[in-house]
Amino acid sequence: MNGKKQILVYSVVFSLVMLILIFFVYNFNVPNPNMILVAALVLSTSIGGFVPGIICSVLMTIYSLFFFSVDHSFIHFTEENLHKITVIGLGVLINLVSVGILKLSRDRANDELKKTNAELLNTNERLEQMNGELEKVNEALKAMASHDSLTNLRNRYSLRQDFEYYVGMPLHVLFLDLDNFKTLNDTKGHAYGDKVLAATGKCLSDSFRTSNCYRYGGDEFLIIGENITDEEFGENCAKARQTLCHIGDDVSFTGGYVYGVPDDIQELRTMIMQADEMLYDAKKDGRNRFHGGPFDPNYTPKAEAVAHYKSHTDNSRR
Repeated sequence: MNGKKQILVYSVVFSLVMLILIFFVYNFNVPNPNMILVAALVLSTSIGGFVPGIICSVLMTIYSLFFFSVDHSFIHFTEENLHKITVIGLGVLINLVSVGILKLSRDRANDELKKTNAELLNTNERLEQMNGELEKVNEALKAMASHDSLTNLRNRYSLRQDFEYYVGMPLHVLFLDLDNFKTLNDTKGHAYGDKVLAATGKCLSDSFRTSNCYRYGGDEFLIIGENITDEEFGENCAKARQTLCHIGDDVSFTGGYVYGVPDDIQELRTMIMQADEMLYDAKKDGRNRFHGGPFDPNYTPKAEAVAHYKSHTDNSRR
């Protein structure tokens, strides 16, 4: 309902109410009827505003002139009744103005409140949208922080986060690196080297689908397969070697692996270092091959393997 139509409805309704009350107080000789009529005036003004209030004020004033005039003449009054009419007129005016102003103030306050609520709603919607965008950015940043951008494999930061997950689980830990990668970089350029690394990352992801693949550093990669059989692990390794051959005739890798169940994080670190030593043993035997065996919890890593592990761990924390 628009404003003008609402004012018209209030004017008609409260005019009828005032006329009914006038009829009631007159016919039933209600003592001090203006108390009832003033209450109706205040009600009409506080709900409908100035227009219904003015109409009710006019009706109340006309009735007062009729009621207090001599022989209901509307113009002749005794001195006492003239004072009453004056007081009634002032009371009607004061009530009309004061209540009408309060009504305007209340309406303005309500309008401001509605406007503020609408602005808050829009702000909340924008905040929700911004939060959604921030969540997407955070997910992207998380992915960037946990994955290597070139190979799209997990990085050493991600490996540290996964350590506790692997404890107490049957694992195959494979450490491998590309053969003669430095020579490839020097002779064919870094662009070719990056292409080989990216292709190697895809090769490992495709070959070890049920395992987690990490770029450990440079041309070094770490594969951790949980709850897989020796046969499955061997098939994955064979598939990776076969796929890698398609990258280039000069591309191959050598690997070392161990399998077992680490009881704590320290044993998992030892498994990685033992696999690293297996890798070096395989390189000594001619590269492009795998060496491996069961994990020995009592195994003591060589100084070179410990230094290699610590150097990569320290670099990953910088």
